[in-house]
Amino acid sequence: MTVVASVLRWTFLVAGVAVLAAFLVSAVRARIAGTGFGELVDLLENRWFAPGQVFFAVLAGLAGSWVAGWAGAPRPPLLESVPLLFPMGLVAAFVVRRTGGDEDADRGGRTFLVKLVALLAVPLLLGAVMTGW
Repeated sequence: MTVVASVLRWTFLVAGVAVLAAFLVSAVRARIAGTGFGELVDLLENRWFAPGQVFFAVLAGLAGSWVAGWAGAPRPPLLESVPLLFPMGLVAAFVVRRTGGDEDADRGGRTFLVKLVALLAVPLLLGAVMTGW
């Protein structure tokens, strides 16, 4: 299980850095084109990832690690768990924004299902694996 946890940690770290780098490139291009800072914040929240979704995914991952700790797995302290789970939260919020984060177009309940899976179910399970074992 340690190998799986290590692979997941590195995968989400690389994916999280890639999402942040892509956002920074997009923000620099928009800023060069004359976009104001307020519009860049809107771009961050509406197109890339919302900070509240990142926070929620990290909390779900922490809950998963606490459940794993309750079940008997060794769990690192909070100050070590959050940096491990933060890239996962970035990726989860990015997935929600790109696949089903549009509040205007519900897509037949798909928005809620994508949010439920990407922001709650997957971080809960991955949090148990990434920080619990």
